[in-house]
Amino acid sequence: MVDRTIEGKRLRDVMAEHVSTDERTDQSGAAVLVSGASFAGLATAYWLNELGYRVTVIETARELRRGGTPVDVEGQTIDVLTRMGVIDAVRAKALPPRSLEFKNDDDTTLAVMSAQQGADEPRNEQYEIHRDDLLDILFAAIHDVVDIRFGLSITHLENRPDAVTVTFSDDRRDTYALVFGCDGNRSNTRRLAFDGTAQNVVYPLGGYFFIKVAPTTALLPANVSQIYSVAGRTALLNGYDDQTDVALAFRTTAEIDYDYRDRAAQRRMIHESFDGLGWKVPAMLDILDADDDFYFDMLNQVRMPTWSTGRVALVGDAGYCVSPVAGMGGSMAIIGAGTMADALRRNAGDHVAAFDEYERTLRPLVDDVQERAATLGMSMMFPSDDDELAERNRTLSEGTLNL
Repeated sequence: MVDRTIEGKRLRDVMAEHVSTDERTDQSGAAVLVSGASFAGLATAYWLNELGYRVTVIETARELRRGGTPVDVEGQTIDVLTRMGVIDAVRAKALPPRSLEFKNDDDTTLAVMSAQQGADEPRNEQYEIHRDDLLDILFAAIHDVVDIRFGLSITHLENRPDAVTVTFSDDRRDTYALVFGCDGNRSNTRRLAFDGTAQNVVYPLGGYFFIKVAPTTALLPANVSQIYSVAGRTALLNGYDDQTDVALAFRTTAEIDYDYRDRAAQRRMIHESFDGLGWKVPAMLDILDADDDFYFDMLNQVRMPTWSTGRVALVGDAGYCVSPVAGMGGSMAIIGAGTMADALRRNAGDHVAAFDEYERTLRPLVDDVQERAATLGMSMMFPSDDDELAERNRTLSEGTLNL
């Protein structure tokens, strides 16, 4: 929900030495499995195919998982998409630049962050693209060269020194040289492959959020984001030509035990936190109440001691979710896939060395993004109390806010 936690230039500086050439490393058609068909899975499948592997992608949903808010593309993400040959398709679908406005109860603007710079400013090149558009671009890059199977999940993994035997939800069993878990924050692959080490890896940030993409343009102008905060509660709107992202987040001191399938209970929690607030919150609550087509979750990160075990490795949110606060989930998935590809190419035939290089290369960036999201991102976007709110507003008035 926060744009550009780390500047594009910093991403390039951290990762530049690891950009590979177009050299193809032939892996003699070894079979590999990718679990998950979102950004991490599709990008990982692309690179594995380029390296000569025989790739199968499985996705538990019956089709690509559509919906969700637009994605920021910048820094090292642009470098990876350029190497994949799809950056022109991304630019063609890029949304207009947007500004970010901080609002008061009476809709007074406290501060404005100017619209992002685009292709006419190469040093700061960054784009915003609808999630479904980027998903389609990545899918088009692989759909006719890899085996993609929908409606299928993993039920058991036997991670041996020489191969991984996988049992699927249709009871079929296959053996793969490598398995890549690209199946998101609640990764099934992580749960099956990492045993006890996958427990307690979810790091709560102290809050919960609701988000919905609504087919309305009445709440704010297009190409503008607006944020309204009181102590412990924040309302966020992103305006587009044909839709609006509606988000509400509230801070907590402890985790809430709730059923992720119970929309009515989630709706009650949101009303308990936001009923009676001003600004545009009443209209946002009306959108919440219109139907059950919304997303509700804890603000959290995934922090694992290692991203691989044996012949299984994690890419994207499954291994290092940075949280929506960072605004870089899609970027980290694509960067992670490119970093994994570079490590496999340089360590052909030695997955242990490749997985080690992948983690050594990427972890400093992940740690930096996660730390900034957990500290600066939370206090700036979702101030927890009056003191944090006053400090946030002071930095706004001084023009020193740095997201």
